[in-house]
Amino acid sequence: MRSALLAAVRTILDDPRLAEACDLVRLTSVVLLAKAPAASAHVITMARDLGGWLGYGVSHVLHTVVPRVRASGVATTKRARNAEGWTQALDFEFLPLKEARAAHGMDPLSLLTKRDLATLLRFCEAVLCPGWAPRYKPETPAGLLAARQGRGAATDRLAMLLLALEAREDGRVRMAPGRLPKGYSRAEVTVARLLGCSIGVAVEVLKRLLAMGAVAWDRPERHGQTRLLVPAIRAAYHRTRFASSSATDESRKDPDPHEETPPLSESERCTRCAAEAEDEDEGLVLEGDGWAQLSFDDVPGRAADSACGDQTRGSESSSQVDPGVVGASAPGQCAGPHAVHPPVVSLFRSGAAELNGFSGSAVLGQGRLRERARSGEDQLEPTLLQDASLDMHSPLRGEQPIKFPEVGVGTRTGLFTRPVAVPEDLNRVLAPVARLWTGLSRESTRRWLAKAVRLELMRLRSFVGNQEEVAEHRLAERIKRRLDRQGTSPVQDLAGWLIKRGLPQNSECWSHMCDDGIRIDTAEPCESCDCMIGDRRRLRTLVADRVAARNRNLPAGEWRTGYDAELQAAFRCQAAADLARRERTAKERVGILGAVEEQKALIASANAERAAMPCADCGVPEAAGLCMTCTLRRETGALVAKAVDIAVALRADVDDLHGLATLTDQVLRETWAFVLKTDVPEEGGGATAQAFAQRELAKRVLEQRLQRALDRLGESELAEAEAAHVKRMELRGRFLAEKNIKRAAEAADRARNQVAETLLGEFLGDLYRARAAAVPHDALPPWRERCAELSGRPLTEETAMLGDLAATS
Repeated sequence: MRSALLAAVRTILDDPRLAEACDLVRLTSVVLLAKAPAASAHVITMARDLGGWLGYGVSHVLHTVVPRVRASGVATTKRARNAEGWTQALDFEFLPLKEARAAHGMDPLSLLTKRDLATLLRFCEAVLCPGWAPRYKPETPAGLLAARQGRGAATDRLAMLLLALEAREDGRVRMAPGRLPKGYSRAEVTVARLLGCSIGVAVEVLKRLLAMGAVAWDRPERHGQTRLLVPAIRAAYHRTRFASSSATDESRKDPDPHEETPPLSESERCTRCAAEAEDEDEGLVLEGDGWAQLSFDDVPGRAADSACGDQTRGSESSSQVDPGVVGASAPGQCAGPHAVHPPVVSLFRSGAAELNGFSGSAVLGQGRLRERARSGEDQLEPTLLQDASLDMHSPLRGEQPIKFPEVGVGTRTGLFTRPVAVPEDLNRVLAPVARLWTGLSRESTRRWLAKAVRLELMRLRSFVGNQEEVAEHRLAERIKRRLDRQGTSPVQDLAGWLIKRGLPQNSECWSHMCDDGIRIDTAEPCESCDCMIGDRRRLRTLVADRVAARNRNLPAGEWRTGYDAELQAAFRCQAAADLARRERTAKERVGILGAVEEQKALIASANAERAAMPCADCGVPEAAGLCMTCTLRRETGALVAKAVDIAVALRADVDDLHGLATLTDQVLRETWAFVLKTDVPEEGGGATAQAFAQRELAKRVLEQRLQRALDRLGESELAEAEAAHVKRMELRGRFLAEKNIKRAAEAADRARNQVAETLLGEFLGDLYRARAAAVPHDALPPWRERCAELSGRPLTEETAMLGDLAATS
């Protein structure tokens, strides 16, 4: 029953009329469903009573709740007034329940029986009701969230009701599957999905429920704060199991014949059993909720007019017809020959004809003989379908056994099956066919269809930039659009309809983004379809104008004939032109592909020739112009040169060209001496390994000298002055809080580093200009030769970094 109630509540909350409604209206809809009678959809209640369920006052109910419920369209409201004109109560007509019952389908609302509605009402009372103590009537205790009132009470109460419905027998709430957003727990995501709100709102709701003790963490020492537990659900099931086990233990004890059983008090007696005891003349005590008795051992002693022994199941080898009681004095003293009965009997006054076609009655006062079989006696009652003791294979009067149809859509027994809920991750996508989904009887079919829907959803994500919500909305719109095209013809087979019509994309033009004339990415009309429709409309208009201009005085019938012939000729001409254009495009495409292949062949031959070239430095054959060892050595030389420039730029006097050259030669020798001292293990030896180690050492030397230069320049007066100025500007007009001071210090560090980098670039620029001035212009080769020489060097990451540093200078 928990799954049936959960499906009904989810159906109400997923109603399109409540899509944009607040939690107050949604909770009111659930309360109206719980208080609805089994025969109609009218709920008559008082504003004070409804305010107690919602956690608000009478004024808020009359001025806020009732207008919002009426504006949402989920219910109509009118006030019940007395003869003086004063409002006595509010009369709500719950439209979703009315529509579901009128449709006579497989909607979870239409499947709710009187027992289900009573159970839902008691369940909501245990969670929401404020508690009542009427005079001369049983007291109704306050619910779990009766103390939660005021602002946000509707959200907390609705969340608690959904969590309680989702809880298992041990009180654990089924957590939401899938990947979690960063920074949120699975419990917060679960509450957000149940309420259909943002995770930020769900975090606050969960905090309030935890503070009230309505929910708790399930084994935090093992799972942490990720799994929720509803203690009230676990305690309720624990009490039920304890009561059932105690009753079983008491029944197993041997009764003492000398011990008198004390009579039950009025508070301990069940009201329904007391009412049945008053109606029964003989005081027959029965057990069970489905009007079925567990044993007939005591019946013959109290009811002499009933059939004796014919309710006992015989062996499988016995005859289909019971000859009666052996040793009877006369036929009138017992029942006549009839079929063997199972050990379950109906207590209806009309007899046991409603149980699988068994005739007769076991009720006292109905005479000695059984009633005759009537029409329709082989049909099951809904309240008796769940009894486990029905014998579906015992034939009646030699007939074939009754074979009940398989549970599913359209069968009689399918009307009493539990509704099947839509998968949680597909609630929004399958909302248009949620009612039809409940009719799927096979679990394998449901899994197969869910997999197909997820695959189509994954394909749509590629069109909308991996936006899951947008893809779900587009697919739901497609299914709703295809379902509306059915018109009055219903969907007989949901699986076949989804695979053939509901899920496939229907492109009406040449665009792969088109779906029924609507673009998937923007949900706007497809421009390609509009263009194609415009071309066809223009063709028809031109043909009509041409025919009208050529034949102005033709009758309407002849004009239509001429127009059709002219239109067909124009269409054939356009089709021939389109065919010629496609053939011409195909030929051009073949030519383009041939040119591309030829270009690829030229590039491949050029690469092969380049790969066969020897190394320019060491002469190794097939080295593509430069072998790996020489490449590493050139990179090492570039790194060493840059490290020398940084060291010289900070120490040399650029106006003294002789001193500049001497200092440069000295630093260059020292740096190369340090780099060439690199040791390589013998097992990993070789020229290439040696060159690689030297390059890595040169890279570290460059990084260290660059960092030291920036640190020295950052300590200069100019850098300190800039940092102090930036820090002072950051703290202007702000409180001297710790975070503000930290932010100002970070800004000052950034300013100091920027000044140091700028100064280093200026020093390097001065160095390069001094070297260029020292070299005679006639000694330099022309730029054509210099560019050809530089273009042959490989552009690596280190040389690119050096180029960037040089550009800053």
